[in-house]
Amino acid sequence: MTAIVGLSYISLYIADYDASIAFYTRVFGEPGYREEGQPIVGWHLGNTWLTVFDAAYGPAPGENPRGTEFAVQVQSPQDVDALYGQLIASGALSCREPEDTWMYESMRFACVDDPFGVRIDVYAALPE
Repeated sequence: MTAIVGLSYISLYIADYDASIAFYTRVFGEPGYREEGQPIVGWHLGNTWLTVFDAAYGPAPGENPRGTEFAVQVQSPQDVDALYGQLIASGALSCREPEDTWMYESMRFACVDDPFGVRIDVYAALPE
């Protein structure tokens, strides 16, 4: 089996393209990348990029993603609460409020569903 080093370059193909750009800009700030003349916008998040494409470029043209989830790791448990609050204030729906839990490691965890059907997890390792 090939050893995996990491997972990078999350891409979302969203039918509600303009609304999705507005949502993710409210949450993550101004995008760090816009492709000239193309509906492709990206945010540099930690060590990777989150890219939003118009759904016309995706596997299901005209539709929002289905069964899509990504996790955002933040530095501290307090940052989990802060980003969760920012996501909710920007229009996401709560699916799990921030709590201390364990999955693979001890962590502060929360998750939301964005307005386009994407689940976003937010987590930070808890001190040992």
